[in-house]
Amino acid sequence: PASCSTRRHETAETHSRMRLPAPPKLDNAVAAPLVALLLTAAAPPLLLSPSPALAAASASPTSTELSRLSAGLARVDYLLRDWDRLTTVCNGVQDATEAKQVARTIGDQKCSKSPLIVQRYIGASSTLDPLFKADKLMIRAASLVAPEQQEEYSSAVDVYIREQQMSSTMAYTSSWSGSENPNGSVEQIEENLLEAKKEVLETQAALRTIVRLLGLPPAPPFAE
Repeated sequence: PASCSTRRHETAETHSRMRLPAPPKLDNAVAAPLVALLLTAAAPPLLLSPSPALAAASASPTSTELSRLSAGLARVDYLLRDWDRLTTVCNGVQDATEAKQVARTIGDQKCSKSPLIVQRYIGASSTLDPLFKADKLMIRAASLVAPEQQEEYSSAVDVYIREQQMSSTMAYTSSWSGSENPNGSVEQIEENLLEAKKEVLETQAALRTIVRLLGLPPAPPFAE
């Protein structure tokens, strides 16, 4: 027991005489970058601002942009109001589009149905058409609709997108339904053109709902 006590005493004295090594000294050239690194790691993450193009794409449309919808509706109204005249070309015709149609003779006149004309009034033919890519404009405008009307608006946009595409598809189908193709005929052109008209009527109804829910003023009647 005495020897154990002596050894513990000696060990304690040894520990008291021990000195921990001093930490290495860093000169400023080494310390400064380390401090900067630690401060950067501790700083909160920076929030990057969206690019101007992305911000513009998601921003609510201007009144000028929204006026495209009213103008487009006026063009669709015009198409449906003068459907037979606009989709029929007579008197020996024909531009490149109309030359694809099957001609029939009415009295002394050579007339043909020109279904692709339908695409000119529903935003499916030219980038200058007010309804060209109007679906993107409608989606951006959703934030302008009252909360209690959001569901009705979303449904109308879905219907518009579907029916506008179907109108264009049926017009194209009609244009290639003539006798130059198997089982084609003048009657088949007119039948498919009638189906295209039904789709345009649905497009018109959906577009009217969208214009109403956005509270847009009507455009002047379209005329050529």
